[in-house]
Formats: sequence, structure tokens, C-alpha cells
Amino acid sequence: MQKSNQVEVKGSWVLKAKREDVYAIVSDWERFPERFPKVARDIKIVKRDGNRLTIEALAASFGKIFPDVRVNIEAELLPGQGYRCATHNITFNTTGEEELLLLDDPEGTRVQYTYIVTVRYTKLKPLYAWLTKTFGIPYWKRAFFDRLEELLSLPQDAKPV
Repeated sequence: MQKSNQVEVKGSWVLKAKREDVYAIVSDWERFPERFPKVARDIKIVKRDGNRLTIEALAASFGKIFPDVRVNIEAELLPGQGYRCATHNITFNTTGEEELLLLDDPEGTRVQYTYIVTVRYTKLKPLYAWLTKTFGIPYWKRAFFDRLEELLSLPQDAKPV
């Protein structure tokens, strides 16, 4: 259940690709900066315990007009299904719960994205909610989902390993 100081952001898109092909890309956190440079500037996995990752990241936020942000991430890979993670955005002093699920769809694979961010300064919640919904999700769609679609459409021998 969403609390009064939380903002929920959702997106859902369909890829014409097999779920296992999508998962191979979205679960490879080490290669996010190379594959998704508009989302991840730098990723350092500081701990790996099976499907649980502790990550330090430098990430983009809403495109070029906002600064890069430092984020600590506790991620759990869901083999073949996506991932869930808890985030602490050090730059904006927010925490969040993120989930990217891969679901079978008649057209391929549905990517269902949910991000629930807890805003520390509740007076800023309306502004943060507006920024996230107006700029964040459309930017994330272009920078992540559209790029994912691009990566999946490359000929098999041209796909980044």
C-alpha cells in the first residue's frame, strides 16, 4: 500500500522478443553503462550473493537538464522474470522500491515497470511526483525501453555479448 509520502510511477511496454532474450539483457547489471548510457553512467557491484547484488551506481536523472545522481541499490534478480530492488538516491535523499517484471504476451514479452519512491521532504512530493511522471517515465522509456528494443533487434551475430 502506498503511503502519503510516496510517489508511484508505472510503465508497461511490449517487446517482440522472447522473455529469456530480454532477461539476458536486463539482468546483466555490469553492462548497463555500455548498453544503457543514458540511464547508467557507472555501475559497481560491491557484493554478489547468488541472485542478490549490492550495487553502487552513478545514474542519469530525467535527462541532460538534471545532474547525475549517486544511488545505492540492493537488487534481487528473479531468474527469467526480471528483478526487484531497493534504492537509496543519495543525491536527492530519496528511497524507493523498483520492480521490473517480464511477462509473457501474445506479441512477445511485456515489460512491467513499477517504481515507488519515498520522498523525505513531503512538501516537495507534488513537485517530485510531477517531475517523475512528466519527465521521468517518458525519459526512462526512451533511454531504457527503446534502447532495449534496439538491442533485441540486432542480428544475432551483432548483439553485444
